[in-house]
Amino acid sequence: MKLLELFAAIWAALNQVGVLLGAGFFLGLGTWLGGNRLYWRLRAKAVKGTVIGVRAPRKYLYYAVYRYKLPSGKWAEATSDTGALPNPDLVTGHKVRLLAFKKYPNRVADASTHVLETLGGIFFGIGAGCVGVALTVWPVTPITWVVLAVVAIFVIYLLRRSTPRRGEPPFASLSRRTRPAELLESPVHPIEELLAGPVRAERRRKQRITGRIVTPILVLAGLGVAALGVHLGRTTFLLQSSGERVQGTVLFLELKKTLHGSTYYPVVQFATLEGTTVQFRDVMGTNPPAYREGDPVDVLYFRNLPERTATIDRGMLDWLAPGVLCVMGSLLAGVALWARLGAFG
Repeated sequence: MKLLELFAAIWAALNQVGVLLGAGFFLGLGTWLGGNRLYWRLRAKAVKGTVIGVRAPRKYLYYAVYRYKLPSGKWAEATSDTGALPNPDLVTGHKVRLLAFKKYPNRVADASTHVLETLGGIFFGIGAGCVGVALTVWPVTPITWVVLAVVAIFVIYLLRRSTPRRGEPPFASLSRRTRPAELLESPVHPIEELLAGPVRAERRRKQRITGRIVTPILVLAGLGVAALGVHLGRTTFLLQSSGERVQGTVLFLELKKTLHGSTYYPVVQFATLEGTTVQFRDVMGTNPPAYREGDPVDVLYFRNLPERTATIDRGMLDWLAPGVLCVMGSLLAGVALWARLGAFG
């Protein structure tokens, strides 16, 4: 009995650590995406600017060049740190709200877009929610504080990486690398002029055709991935809320070899509440193996289909795959639509 209690305590600790590590991933991703934008929002000054052209050192990306008036009344020009595909925001004469620093007038950021802040806030909220779940569902132990400290250090590190160091010029992209000389030395042209040439026009025509074909595919793929996540989440919810819960035993580990390596799947045996003995191979395999022969495990199943629906109960980790699929599928569909709607034509 004490052995089972020890195993249950170890398994609960592993579940908590897994959820906290997942929280660290989402917190870090949210910090990386939103930290730089938050820095600009808090430290820079809002000004009004106008697009006077673009620089195009590469074939497909265009870097907007802005002209704006400093708070002192002087005019300044700045080239965007981030390139973009052709879109209405790059049209010459387009009015735009900018964020600028007095000390670095050649560095600006577009104040009208909130994509990175929104995504960063969503991911940060998911991470914070995972931390809350981990601290309320399972008991807090010294291991909990160690993992939380690691997560906090990771988030602080990404926050420092997303903002400039002392004396370093501000950067509006997700990379702090120095802007290449080819960008600043390339000539400024109206984007209409660059797109008007026969070669550019033909390239743009092919891009539109490709976009019309690829965008629906990406949107459908994203919706399909999100729908799969919803289906898995619904099944997980029904299993945990209305399914039967019994204890089973790991009989052995089934080894599956592929071109990418080997995976160990636990084969579990349990008795249903009606007394029927059922054996199943769990759908989740690992390497190194997460279980050993003879380990007790909690099993969830639907009473009418125990052989087909039985699975090992991993607590909150069962929600990781549905959550990731829903988030990534929604992002894929959203980004594809956003890119399509923002393009010319």
